[in-house]
Amino acid sequence: MGMDDVNNNFVLNEAISKKIQKSLPFIIKSLQKTEFKYSGKSLVSFIPKSGYLINSILFSCKSGDPYSASILFRSLIEYSFRHLYIFVKALNDKNDDVGNTYYNSLKANEDLESVEKIINYKKIVYPEDIQWNRKGDHNNAIREIAKSFRIEKIFHYLINNNNNEGGEIVKRYKKEYLLERLIEYTNMSSSVHGGPSGELALYELQKDKSKLEVTLNKFANESFMLHKSIVETTYLFASLMDEEVTKYYDDISNSATAKNSVRPSEGVAEKGV
Repeated sequence: MGMDDVNNNFVLNEAISKKIQKSLPFIIKSLQKTEFKYSGKSLVSFIPKSGYLINSILFSCKSGDPYSASILFRSLIEYSFRHLYIFVKALNDKNDDVGNTYYNSLKANEDLESVEKIINYKKIVYPEDIQWNRKGDHNNAIREIAKSFRIEKIFHYLINNNNNEGGEIVKRYKKEYLLERLIEYTNMSSSVHGGPSGELALYELQKDKSKLEVTLNKFANESFMLHKSIVETTYLFASLMDEEVTKYYDDISNSATAKNSVRPSEGVAEKGV
């Protein structure tokens, strides 16, 4: 079997990267003129972030390292969920609230959590120091709002709110696709935390060269597909606001796709959400 899919995805990723470099400035400029400034900014921000991940995933696959690839792929799944959530919710709500929440409440919650953890660590070492009161209605409200960006909350939202006019087949496809991704995400948590299940999975792959190659090719194909979907969905969002950038969306949409992969935008991130 070899590493044909891995090598092919290096080529595909380089090609789409060149297209992004040429067209993304126009997408950004267009989105800045819309009422979705925060949502547009957040969608765009996932393009370079997922781009860095796909580069590292492909290099991990090339070097025969499924352990690092699985950890990075798990993050890419979460990125794709958050990105799709912002896309769908902004269009469903017809306002910029979800983007505003992403950059304000979610950021505030991340800061709050960091401070709380550091204070708890310091409390063990320096118990005599005055402790900061982390309770209060404002902090509790921030925590509750930020929960909407947890992957399980996003899963529930997308299942219940994502363009269900397409009939039972489309609805079932969306549910099965999102469920499959969430199961993958959950199964890879052990590797992220250095647990025994991830260790065992790595050991089993190292014993079976054929299975290892299949796994590495799968990571390469699906990670490129997720990255391309993030780019494509961002460009679609911009094209829904400004027909002048539709040509850039069409160019990205018509780009070659990883072999045997299914694009989420064919059933999950559609026009008319």
